[in-house]
Amino acid sequence: MISTPGNNREIHAAVAPRYLAPFHAKLHPHFFTDVLVVGGGLAGLTAALAVDPALKVLVVCKAGLNQSNSAKAQGGVATVWNVPDDAFENHIKDTLVAGGALCDPVAVEKIVRGGPAEIKKLLSYGTKFDRDEKGDVLLGREGGHDHFRILHANGDSTGAEIMRATIEEVKRRPNIRVWEDAFTLDLLTFDGFCRGAVVYWEKEQETELVWAKQTILATGGIGQIYRETTNPAIATGDGVAMAFRAGAMCRDLEFVQFHPTVLYIAGGSRSLITEAMRGEGARLVDKNGYRFMQDYDERGELAPRDVVSRSIVKQMAKTSSPNVYLDLTHKDADWIRKRFPGIVGICAEFGVDITKDRIPVRPGAHYAMGGVLVDYSGRTSLRGLWAAGEVASTGLHGANRLASNSLLEALVYGEQTGRLAGEIALSEPDEYRALPLENRPIETPYASESGLDVADVRNSLKSVMQRLCGVVRNEAGLQDALNSIDNWSRILLAKQFATVEAWEAQNMLIVARLVVLGALARNETRGAHNRSDCDDFDPNEPAVHSIFLNSNAER
Repeated sequence: MISTPGNNREIHAAVAPRYLAPFHAKLHPHFFTDVLVVGGGLAGLTAALAVDPALKVLVVCKAGLNQSNSAKAQGGVATVWNVPDDAFENHIKDTLVAGGALCDPVAVEKIVRGGPAEIKKLLSYGTKFDRDEKGDVLLGREGGHDHFRILHANGDSTGAEIMRATIEEVKRRPNIRVWEDAFTLDLLTFDGFCRGAVVYWEKEQETELVWAKQTILATGGIGQIYRETTNPAIATGDGVAMAFRAGAMCRDLEFVQFHPTVLYIAGGSRSLITEAMRGEGARLVDKNGYRFMQDYDERGELAPRDVVSRSIVKQMAKTSSPNVYLDLTHKDADWIRKRFPGIVGICAEFGVDITKDRIPVRPGAHYAMGGVLVDYSGRTSLRGLWAAGEVASTGLHGANRLASNSLLEALVYGEQTGRLAGEIALSEPDEYRALPLENRPIETPYASESGLDVADVRNSLKSVMQRLCGVVRNEAGLQDALNSIDNWSRILLAKQFATVEAWEAQNMLIVARLVVLGALARNETRGAHNRSDCDDFDPNEPAVHSIFLNSNAER
């Protein structure tokens, strides 16, 4: 059993069914591999690249390789690069301060110190970080960091450049196979061990059973349970939901970070406006042009994300406005276009010239600090299953993620899980044997037979979560949210469906329920979890983690 360091509060939640869709080992095709990686973002691809090249690796992606959260990361990756001006101890301190006294110091130090080596690997793949006239890597600064340590590429398209180089490296490896546009329904378990996964090919409308010696979960975040989110459409919490159904322990899911500055224009996509813009001197002002952040925190615009998000919500309420503004117009226009070309283009689509106009912004769900609990090696509580990236709870982020630490974590834990899972797989003999597993069909399986509108349930869930479990929460609202989720769950989770949209809805309900249960149990304000009916956490009291256990899981 995985160890859970620190003080823990167990939250038991019964989830049914064990598997979402019917299958039978005798009725479906089978695929065998040494290591299965579920997820094609930076953590998943880094894990695949770290597996011993003598082994076969299968990477299963819900969409295309370029559609992950990693590819959309704007600000950059944080690491101690310019050592004479910075130190690992500084980065560790900043991370611990931002984390609301809930970070695991061992995990923080491990990840921070592992950063430079992973950056060197990215450079060897051909990643082109921005450089100055001398050819040295340019370093930026973001909220919560006391030093310039953010490596960025193409101004504000860091994730896209890192993923470009990493994808090209994956394609050069003959031992790695990638399935794109393949939806992983569930993890296969037998005798308390993860044996692979059930994968659905939407294009062929075919379910396949993938058997693996070791499985790595790298499915990303849960942002789509909220109406306002920076996450892509694929971020529906599938990894957390399938791991929880399989019996893996999860941790601290109530901590959902809202990015303070998300573009807010009616009819427009909720595009992220990078933290780096405030690091470069952008000012937050309200509808009256008043620069308000100093009223809430002496660090002003460079306060950690949870502080800035709460401050924006308060200022919106004070001014009866649906948004505030990010103002960079005091900077040189040519410099703005060069430093933030992506944001210039996004805003221009809506008639906003950021060299002259203020950018309308408001907070949006951005990152899950909690996830599937892993140890310092990346192992989950389910034998044979590992997790890396946003889907995992490593202990790095605590109650509030420090800006640009996510790509760092994906690199360090991705490499580690791939290397260690590969070592175990290499020691195991090849056995091409399908186990006698099945999930029987139930009566009245599909929504079309019941008149159920799955899309309407999804939209309603997102609205409820945004309104009652967003930046600011209270017990009454959370209880209302839980009642609504339970009502929808009684209908949706009792049925079997045949569409990705419906399976996503089931996963979203499971994850949203865990988030709300955790928020109800945490009677304090800490980091990204803001209870308006509770005081700030007491730094003299021991911090408590929320441990989520599936009461119905096989033991």
